Amino acid sequence: MRRDAEANRARLLDAAERVFAERGADASLEDVARAAGIGPATLYRRFGTKQALVREVLETFFGQLLELADEALAEPPDRCLDQFLETVGYELAARRGFMHGMWGELAPAGLIAELESRTRQLLERAQHGGGVSEHVTVDDIAATIWALRGIIHTSEGSTPGVWRRHLAYTLAGFRSSAE
Repeated sequence: MRRDAEANRARLLDAAERVFAERGADASLEDVARAAGIGPATLYRRFGTKQALVREVLETFFGQLLELADEALAEPPDRCLDQFLETVGYELAARRGFMHGMWGELAPAGLIAELESRTRQLLERAQHGGGVSEHVTVDDIAATIWALRGIIHTSEGSTPGVWRRHLAYTLAGFRSSAE
């Protein structure tokens, strides 16, 4: 790929991430082209369809979540799950338009499966290290992320950061030995 074409592609992906993070599925390709400072024809030559562009942006996003999971695995066992959920919360708050489920089949199933596997590893590490009760399940972690998504989606405009308080209560509950 020519150098200018590669630069245009990078600008388009950066703009798409910003536009989709802000506006979600309602954003148009024209919005992305405008944000990138590139004509719509250039965007269509590079990606062809909105779905192709969204797939690439979501793959990058879920790849970043995998990196966060790997970083959390390096934390002490009593902090690893907390670290992961906190950073996921910040990422969701920063990119509200990327909420899993909003994009249907465009979400990268393979990366989501890898993320679920890493989440299981984090939970097991936290449980073996005494940071989380043995009664907590991977489904509980998934429900926590779903709750964070919902809280961020409905309240971030009016009460920014309220998701952190909810997460703190949830993590305290994860440390409890009650079922």
